Amino acid sequence: MAFKITIPFYAFKINFQADTHLFIPMTDKEVLRIGQSFEILTGKYAEIVQRQVFDKGKFRQLLDEYRPSEFSSDTLEINFPAAKDGFSYPAFSLSFDFFYSESNQGVKGIIPTLGIETFAASKGDIPKQLQEIIRIEFTRKKRLSAMQQVITTIWYDAIELWSDEMELRAPSPAEIEEIQRTTANPLLPKAAQALELNKQVAYGMEATMEQLAKALKNQFNGSLLLVGPSGVGKTALVWELVHQQKKLQIKGQVWETTASTLIKELTGDTGAWENNMALFCAELKGSDHILFVRNLMELFEVGQYAGNSVSLADFMRNYIAQGEVVIISECTEEELARIELKSSNFLSFFQIIRIQQPPEKQLESIILQKVRDIADGRSLQISEAAIQEVIRLHNRFVPYAGMPGRPIRFLESMLLNKKNWLGATHRIDRSEVIQYFCTETGMPVFMVDPTVQMNIVKVRNEFHSNVFGQGKAVDSVVNVLASVKTALTRAGKPIASFLFVGPTGVGKTELAKVLAQFMFGNRQRMIRFDMSEFSDPFTAMRLIGSDYFSDGLLTSAVRREPFCVLLFDEIEKAHPSFYDLLLQILSEGRLTDNQGKLVNFCSTIIIMTSNIGASALQNSRIGWNNEINAKEVSDHFLHAVQKHFRPELFNRIDEVIAFDPLDAFTIRFVVERELALLKQREGIRYRRMDLQIKDSVLDYLGENGYHPRYGARFLQRVIREQLVIP
Repeated sequence: MAFKITIPFYAFKINFQADTHLFIPMTDKEVLRIGQSFEILTGKYAEIVQRQVFDKGKFRQLLDEYRPSEFSSDTLEINFPAAKDGFSYPAFSLSFDFFYSESNQGVKGIIPTLGIETFAASKGDIPKQLQEIIRIEFTRKKRLSAMQQVITTIWYDAIELWSDEMELRAPSPAEIEEIQRTTANPLLPKAAQALELNKQVAYGMEATMEQLAKALKNQFNGSLLLVGPSGVGKTALVWELVHQQKKLQIKGQVWETTASTLIKELTGDTGAWENNMALFCAELKGSDHILFVRNLMELFEVGQYAGNSVSLADFMRNYIAQGEVVIISECTEEELARIELKSSNFLSFFQIIRIQQPPEKQLESIILQKVRDIADGRSLQISEAAIQEVIRLHNRFVPYAGMPGRPIRFLESMLLNKKNWLGATHRIDRSEVIQYFCTETGMPVFMVDPTVQMNIVKVRNEFHSNVFGQGKAVDSVVNVLASVKTALTRAGKPIASFLFVGPTGVGKTELAKVLAQFMFGNRQRMIRFDMSEFSDPFTAMRLIGSDYFSDGLLTSAVRREPFCVLLFDEIEKAHPSFYDLLLQILSEGRLTDNQGKLVNFCSTIIIMTSNIGASALQNSRIGWNNEINAKEVSDHFLHAVQKHFRPELFNRIDEVIAFDPLDAFTIRFVVERELALLKQREGIRYRRMDLQIKDSVLDYLGENGYHPRYGARFLQRVIREQLVIP
């Protein structure tokens, strides 16, 4: 079992004028305590010895802490001749108080103010040896070059030697065995990676770097939290700190890890991690190591299991609070707010440094320097116009991604995908940046590049060839796209937002698919949500995450596919709480999920479909076969939409488009398209057959498949029942 031992503790008290004093421990002259009581100093020093010596099994070092029980004091006078040049300084003498202790082996002498010690065979030899060491010290530190440096050695009133006893806890044999085992198999290299960087990784952050280095040297609260948007350079700042560590005089090794890595490496055979986590923190205690944890919020997410409600953050709280473990971590403002809610005083253990996005001119310089580092050795260069274009594109379509991180990653991907050019250096210009951006997002070049014209007639014809009988709806969509092309729409919101209203089966969903094909190169770039599935508050919350540990259906989908068409089908069936989310998306182009993660909607096109007013329009007419006034239908649906939606939501929709009911003439074109799609099905496409369908069959399907109330969906039923099934 463990037992307690006591050893003597000595410290020199140096008294100055105005009742000021400082203590210097005899065994550690690098430690100074100004104005602190001797009792507090003894307790603090005992904690350090316990932590650094006993708890780590370094028992031989305990011998260094023992000092003889009796000390005597005396005064030593040393003479200095005048300077050789005759005028730098005259001859003078200095007096120093020194302490000595006699033993069987000899005599030990100490001059506290100079921090020098010597050992002699007899008491009489001590003054002579101390004089020699003093002269060597004065020469080494060049004290005689300025009298101010001489005065600092005697600028005090008196020196006293104080003593007390330190009470320490000696480990038991079992604990010694455990210490030896953990020393032989340290956990720190398994759960974290030692950072070593030989080149510069961050630019334009000199002021923040100085603030970070100064905060790390704070002896009262060494842990730091970097707060800023994703991509603003929080991680790069820590890496640059490692790169400049020697220059900034930061002690210790910086280790990088994540919460998921910690829980993976520290979980034992029983599935519990607490014991290994305690040993991991013990390795960090009393050392100069700095632990860099990527994303502080994740420490609150992992560690809990059935029967244990303690997370990694909760477990490390006391170590961080007492300064035994120094941590650097990072988070966004949204995550900071969530941490404050989860643990109100946890953030008080950190010094918080906020990092802001740099100004645009500085942004260009930072990106240019970083990209030049990446392109170095690859025979590649990038023009300033290309950098400016990258910034413009990301400001417009990904404004919440964080600068300069997102543009740098974009350019890094672009440069690394370029083949190594032999011979002449290849210069990447603005047009290549636009082409790569369009390849990545699927957007057409003419929609992205301001110098390329948009052929509105051609675009309109492309939509008309896929959507029949909806000329007004197509024209409205194309007009909005034209305003997007000319950058006349407000930034910081989705690319465009539409509300398609009208009877079922008239082409609302089809127009959304055609728009996805046109803007993002693929019909599959449309994410559809049937809002009838989100008709109560609980299911509506699933869109952003029903709890902290679940991903939101909507937010995770947009995070995976940021450039897409978002289709909210039958929006009138959604719970009213969804409209609050939609209001934020339409007005700010962003949404925060239940994990505190910000999701960007500025690269999406929002389409809502609704049948609001369709039944009322049908009931107000004798039959759908009568000629319908287009303006009458449009006004009817517009009035129904305004009546249903709140004004603040309605006014944020770019365009409310009323779809006309399909007539018999239009259905004939729909028949041809549906049969063309039928021929592409696997059961026909991969068989040795040539399917020919007569015009009379097309006419028959057009006549029997026309229903003014159900539109094209009724035609699909007729084709299935009368052509496919037989």
